[in-house]
Amino acid sequence: MDRFLTATEARQQFLKLLNEVKEGERIIITHRGKPAAVVMDFERLQLLNELARLWQDPQSLSVIRAAHEEVKAGRVFRVKGKPTVKGLVALAHKKGLLRRRGG
Repeated sequence: MDRFLTATEARQQFLKLLNEVKEGERIIITHRGKPAAVVMDFERLQLLNELARLWQDPQSLSVIRAAHEEVKAGRVFRVKGKPTVKGLVALAHKKGLLRRRGG
């Protein structure tokens, strides 16, 4: 959730703001009534940067769009618990998407 603070308020509450962004808050700092900066969790920043990189790569964007079409068409697989590579490979074999070596 976004929260707006003036630069003065942000300076006075800076240590408190660090704890809030760890909990998912995004702080928008204004200067003279206009948004000037954002304080957000570092992991979220890294994710946004990676998404921007993928979005700018035509090959990655093509794969993302194709995957989106698969989901919209209902061609998805449900897994219980946290997916693992071993579990996904086993599911792909079961659904006939992969062939076993030598077969």
